[in-house]
Amino acid sequence: MTKMLLKRILVYGIALIIPIVVIVYFYSFYQNQNSFSIKCFFHTTTGLWCPGCGGQRAFNFLLHGHFLKSLRYNIILPFALFIVGYLYYIVIEGWILGNKTANSKLHLPASFAINVLIFLVVYTVIRNIPSSPFIYLAPIN
Repeated sequence: MTKMLLKRILVYGIALIIPIVVIVYFYSFYQNQNSFSIKCFFHTTTGLWCPGCGGQRAFNFLLHGHFLKSLRYNIILPFALFIVGYLYYIVIEGWILGNKTANSKLHLPASFAINVLIFLVVYTVIRNIPSSPFIYLAPIN
């Protein structure tokens, strides 16, 4: 085997440890509002739901196969997981392994970032409206 192939195997092997640890924790040990769950600073200080509120519970339900219940806690979680997974791959392939083609895949137009920011602000406002049907966007207490 070549030196580059061994490096790729080592890097991908180490890079798989982080997602596996997160998945095992959320599948086996996570319970709602335990001492290890991260409290939302925005919700704690304002009482309003941020775009990420309910994400930990949604991820836990998603791992246990309760897809619809997961969406009830945070509807943007599946999309966020896809984006985070894609960026994780780009970081490993492009920055750590030095693959130039992977680095070029990371460039997104500025309009994409602006549209995502607008979506998150509108989503935050809508999920905090205390009337039906908007209450279904807020996590279950």
